[in-house]
Amino acid sequence: MKTFTFRYDPNATYKKAMSQMLKAAKSGKKHVEKDELRSASLKALLTVATENRLQLFRLIHENHPESVYDLAKLFDGDLGYISKEVRILEGLGLIKLKKETVNGRDRLKPLALYDRIVVDFDLAQKTVANF
Repeated sequence: MKTFTFRYDPNATYKKAMSQMLKAAKSGKKHVEKDELRSASLKALLTVATENRLQLFRLIHENHPESVYDLAKLFDGDLGYISKEVRILEGLGLIKLKKETVNGRDRLKPLALYDRIVVDFDLAQKTVANF
């Protein structure tokens, strides 16, 4: 089972973490750390790991939609919004958007790259979470 972890790390710098998250989200390239995104700010992590994005990931993992359009129908959401959100998921390295041509039409098929997503908050940490 392949797991991706959103990890609270009080030793990580907020500026570096936000810079890496934004760069990954905008560029469509995976985050630098393999299978993990860490931050000293829970607020920053939860800004990236939103409920809607995690729900979209779950729909991709469980339903294997043939296209972003099919995912939008499953989510009952606007195609433009879903397209933006899957690009962010791709930028974080959680999914891959596979380009396909079917019946002469191009489409992007979202593929889950993980089986599990974890939000890790170590309660043994002596530093208080930065909200």
